[in-house]
Amino acid sequence: MYQILFADNERMALLSSERSLRLADYHMQSAASLCDAFEAMRLLENHYFDAAFLDIRMPGLSGLDIIRRRMEMSFCPAFVMISGYSDFIYMKQAIQLGAFDYCLKPLQQTESNMLLARLEPQLYQNRLRNGPLLLAHLSDLKTQTETLAFCGISQKKHPITVIAVSVPSCRDLLALPSDRFFSIFLDEQKALLFCTSALCTSEDINRLLSIPDCRMAIGNFDCSSGRLSRLLKQLQTDLMLTGPDKPLIQTVASSPNDSFQQLLEEVRQEYTKELSLQTLAQKYSLNYSYCSELFKASTGFTFSKYLTQLRMNAAAQLLFTDLPVTDISFEVGYRNYHHFVSMFKSFFGVTPTEYRLKKKGAPGQ
Repeated sequence: MYQILFADNERMALLSSERSLRLADYHMQSAASLCDAFEAMRLLENHYFDAAFLDIRMPGLSGLDIIRRRMEMSFCPAFVMISGYSDFIYMKQAIQLGAFDYCLKPLQQTESNMLLARLEPQLYQNRLRNGPLLLAHLSDLKTQTETLAFCGISQKKHPITVIAVSVPSCRDLLALPSDRFFSIFLDEQKALLFCTSALCTSEDINRLLSIPDCRMAIGNFDCSSGRLSRLLKQLQTDLMLTGPDKPLIQTVASSPNDSFQQLLEEVRQEYTKELSLQTLAQKYSLNYSYCSELFKASTGFTFSKYLTQLRMNAAAQLLFTDLPVTDISFEVGYRNYHHFVSMFKSFFGVTPTEYRLKKKGAPGQ
């Protein structure tokens, strides 16, 4: 759900504005409603909001002042000014400062519906634009704690559940309850979900799996370990191992000193290079047969199938670009082009060129 903040110095006007907006119809909800402009500014500085509906004239700090200050910071919400004044100067100032719209009190139902219908696509695009930046802040130890708090993600002693998700459209995730999840959209079809209250339940997992063509990799993160960045990379790689017959992968947390986990981490990061399980086993002082058994038990795949799955899914993603198929073959670790085409057709049932044409011809591509 999109998180909306309302601020107006008049309590009745505040309630009237909220009631006139059919937020739920557009995957929005009122996350904060207050009559104190300074408290509104504090919340906007310390918490993620998708939009803020502000009275243009409030004691001590006007709606325009709030926009002016907030526009200088990262992750700025969309601002809608609501005022009892139709003065053109106020409207001009609000628009010049970057406000999405300027509305007069009291809001009428027809006007409200039209406003939300125009606002929702803007909020979606903001989520897509902010996603990679939020991911970068979460991956940086210097900004990680602050960003987790900004996103409303609990940092208590219990582990945080993180889910890497692939869906036909990230819009499919907007119906998720915001009191359970915070969503970071990485692109149109990829997202990270953070369970904001406690560990993810089977009900949460079933809710996600009910989304058509949803695939996900789930892992847990203990804030005290300081290894969130490692988990996020691991989840996004594991997501490439999912498919129609295996839509869910549980990523098991492990110690960075575990030899096999170091081996597995190398495969995840270097799967486009020439890799041999026998060579890797020797490198990490592991028995080859034992290492082979561990691989199957830990990932659900043999080493060969694990490597192929990663490479094929990486190739499929690159086929959405304009990169020549011959270059894609090398990018994902195949030096022999004809072998790559044969492997791809065996995996997907079509050649890389046929796959590209099929996807480009699909609705929404």
